[in-house]
Amino acid sequence: MFRTRGWQWWRQIALPAVFPYYVTGALTASGGSWNASIVAEAVDWGHTHLEAAGLGAYIARATAAADYPRVVLGIAVMSLFVIAFNRIVWRRLYVFAERRLRLN
Repeated sequence: MFRTRGWQWWRQIALPAVFPYYVTGALTASGGSWNASIVAEAVDWGHTHLEAAGLGAYIARATAAADYPRVVLGIAVMSLFVIAFNRIVWRRLYVFAERRLRLN
């Protein structure tokens, strides 16, 4: 239909068509995995308590101690990290997809 074959078809049609959706899926997957890793830093199982050093454990400790200023600080740090990562990585990939990978 487009009279393209082989690598040219992949480079000019298939990859530009898929890339924006790939970026969206990668953003969703990385966000979900990061949320899971934050939650998994502090785990209770019966009488066993396991804790890793990280932001999730910090928020869990502050919540258990009812230290709400530290809970707010932990959530603020987490939010700033997410906003910065979105602006530095994901927004640039979306702009690249919009500008360079169009089917004109």
